[in-house]
Amino acid sequence: MIVNYYGIPGCECIWDQKGIFLAAPAAVSTQSLQQMGFYCGHDNRWYKQLTPQESAYIDSMKNMSVVDFPAMGSSYGMMGGTPFIMEESPEDKKKANTLCLISLLLGHGINILSYLITNAYKTDSHPITALTSLAALILMIYVRVKYPKNKFGKVLMILYIVEAVFVILCIIAFVIMCDSFMRDCSGM
Repeated sequence: MIVNYYGIPGCECIWDQKGIFLAAPAAVSTQSLQQMGFYCGHDNRWYKQLTPQESAYIDSMKNMSVVDFPAMGSSYGMMGGTPFIMEESPEDKKKANTLCLISLLLGHGINILSYLITNAYKTDSHPITALTSLAALILMIYVRVKYPKNKFGKVLMILYIVEAVFVILCIIAFVIMCDSFMRDCSGM
């Protein structure tokens, strides 16, 4: 069976007692193979052991002479007509981590800088803070949808949820404090 594996065409499929492996053709660049998780064997050929999901997909296609995995950048595959989430490639992980870092900088770094500028120059930078916070939230949601297996994206989502809960609790505490203050003042 020939497998076209995420932009590496013509891989040979090898069944072994340890699992299913792909052997890359000789014409593929070393850098591309390393980015896709291939390793160089004792015979100087490049191999990759497939994940359980990828192996199940290959098993379901045993009667095919050529099997195509989705194009690079797609995080979904098909197994028996139903979609499943593939493992995150190194390139996808790098893109997702970069987008998460940008989201973190937009959500916190620019807000801290805006706070410092507001205090130093006595200007109002709240619109900038609101826009960058919104952009950071949208970027985090994009990462969670496009790269659902990314761990940095999950941590960032949890961070934003914890911050939102903290802000809501602070607002509730402020309202209760104001109500208590008003009741104390009305008694005088």
